[in-house]
Amino acid sequence: DYVLQEMLRVGKECIITFPNFGHWQVRLYLMLRGKMPVSKMMPYHWYDTPNIHFCTVKDFELLCKEQNIKILHRTVQAVQGVDEKIQKPHWYKKLWPNFLGAHAIYHVTR
Repeated sequence: DYVLQEMLRVGKECIITFPNFGHWQVRLYLMLRGKMPVSKMMPYHWYDTPNIHFCTVKDFELLCKEQNIKILHRTVQAVQGVDEKIQKPHWYKKLWPNFLGAHAIYHVTR
């Protein structure tokens, strides 16, 4: 949350993007293999990732609520080639963004 606070201190608004660890493929990988996934979507080992923290869409939205950060816009994206079919019917991603969104993009402000 320190980096997020600093971003909003410097600028009035910011864009945050992260791989969603609530995505169905990540959940399935963890369940079947019992370890953090390394894939085309997430090509780094958990200890060597450029991501500051691993989180889900729900985790990030709870953090925003706790820190009084307003979410101006949210979108989630599917994994290209794998669950690309859900790119067209956007209501799927709006209904279950934490489960179907591989990557999350947020536009936030104070």
